[in-house]
Order: sequence, then C-alpha cells, then structure tokens
Amino acid sequence: MSRTIVVMGVCAPERRAYAERTAVALARPLHLLRFADLRSPHALPHPRPRAHADAVVVDLGSDVDLVHAIGARGGAEVEAVCVVDARHMIGDLLDDAALVASTRSGDPRGDVGARARQAALALELATRVVWINWEQVPTPAVAVQMALASHLNPTAVVRLSRDPLSDLRSEAVHEGEILERAGWVHALNGRHDPYMRDNRVMTVRYEQLRPFHPARLSATLDRLDEGAAGRLVRSAGFCRLASRPGILARWEHVGSAMWIAPLGTDDGRMGMGQELVFTGLDLSAPKLAHLLDLAALTDDELAAGPAAWVDFDDPLPAWPAVDSSIPDATD
Repeated sequence: MSRTIVVMGVCAPERRAYAERTAVALARPLHLLRFADLRSPHALPHPRPRAHADAVVVDLGSDVDLVHAIGARGGAEVEAVCVVDARHMIGDLLDDAALVASTRSGDPRGDVGARARQAALALELATRVVWINWEQVPTPAVAVQMALASHLNPTAVVRLSRDPLSDLRSEAVHEGEILERAGWVHALNGRHDPYMRDNRVMTVRYEQLRPFHPARLSATLDRLDEGAAGRLVRSAGFCRLASRPGILARWEHVGSAMWIAPLGTDDGRMGMGQELVFTGLDLSAPKLAHLLDLAALTDDELAAGPAAWVDFDDPLPAWPAVDSSIPDATD
C-alpha cells in the first residue's frame, strides 16, 4: 500500500499506539500532526514517487481539523483509518465535552459537544474503521457499534482489529470527495446502503416543505434530546427557520450538541423547507416525523408570509451576517 496512512480518533492513547504499531508493521516513518502544525500548508506529508518505502503513517491529534488535514493530501491518495475503542465508542458520540478546555473566542474546539462532533467526523471521513479492545465488550454491543459506524459511513471497511497488517489488507473505497463519505450525504442522495446492519440502528430521512417555527423547533429539540423518539446519535442536513427567511442553514447534531449555522442566502432557489437525516438507536420514525412536523409552520402561519415570520419568538442563537454563496453539498 503506497498511500499515506492517517490514523484518527478521539481516544488519544489508543490512537497513538495504533499509529505506532502501523508504522512498525509497515516499516514506515511515523509523523505526529497536531493542531498547531496545520498553520503550514505542507503539514500532511506527500508520499514520494518510490511509494511504499517512502510513504508515511500520520497520527492526527485529537483536536486536528480532520477535513483540512486529509483534504490537503487529497482523499483518493490517503488511507484514513479511524480507531474506535469498543469500550466507549457510543459514549464518545454522546459526549458533550469540548475538545480543548480553554480556547479563544470563535475557536470551535471549545464548543459544547466538540469532542462528540470530532468522533463523528472521524467515522464519516474514514476509508476504514477498526475496533480495538473489542474482546472486552459483549458481542451484541459490538455488533450495534459496527452497524452504527456503517450507517454513519456506508463506504468504510469496518473490522475488528487484530493487527494493522490484517486491518489494511482488504481493499477500501477511495473515489469521490471525502465529505461525500458521510451517511447523511448518501441518504440525501437516495443511496444509503450500510454494509453492517442491526435491528437497533436506523437512519431516517426527513423532508418537510415548510420552514420551522424557531420556538417550536427549540422545544422539539429538547424533547428529542430527552429520547422522545429514541436515542438520536447523529443528524445532519439542511434546514430553514421561518424567522430568518431566505437563508439556507446547515443542521448538524451529535449526541446532545446541536449547531444550526447559515450557509448563505438564495432567495428560495433551493425551496423553503427541510432535508434532514437522523441516525440513532431504537428510533421510532413515525414519532420522529411527528415531533418535527409539530415544529413546522401551520397553514395560517404559512399564509401570513415572511413579513409576519420575522416577528416570531426566536430563542435560537443569533447568526453572523451571511453572503449569497451556497455550497453544493449533495450530488
């Protein structure tokens, strides 16, 4: 395998040990990449033409910008290995801790739930996901974890780790943009087909033409966080708030942490409503849809139009100014 191998995961000691074992097994240099290193445009090493002997193993620090680090090398040229500790994988995805205890204003590493978001992103960007310490966890629990990872990233190779050489032996998928590996993108594009499945794990696509009433959405989010429709682990997609008309927003949630951020204004070119994907454990799709529908505008509210919507009670965090550029995140 001539590709640069990047090893990621929020469990630092386990990730580092796995990266070290991989470097030894393949007789490659080991590079440590940390947050401060990303100031350099050449932070992620490129393999040289002689490939195998000169390619490297990179240990991506827990708080590294994974998209930047992997994208700097090109998705098709990187073997992205997510190391999961079976003893607390789901706990990591539900963790509301920050990645870094003390950060400057505007540094997302200090956000509530940033550690869970990093854990989910590592799974979604991976070409393969490997489980360590799986022998210490009951088989049904490991099966749920593997199915959950497969729902979050349907193209990834998932396997119980025995040694790095065995883990890397099977062929992985590298085509396409790295951000398109995420299960929610697959679901929005109508091609979500996870390799591993379990009766407890479900991914649900939700569509609603009407924008959300911000106050009722806030109440719905509280109920969903309390488990009213099952244990939501991850949701993402695109949404609209009636009180902020003409703005398409990115919806992102992991565990108990939620972010709704503006992408740009588009004068309604992409419709008025919601395109969201939810993945979780023991979900009830009808209950989930019902609760979200309660947050959508009623007939009378819809008829009142944007001039009335801007006066709705809006307890959600304020947004910065947005421009008119809308990135195309789906096919």
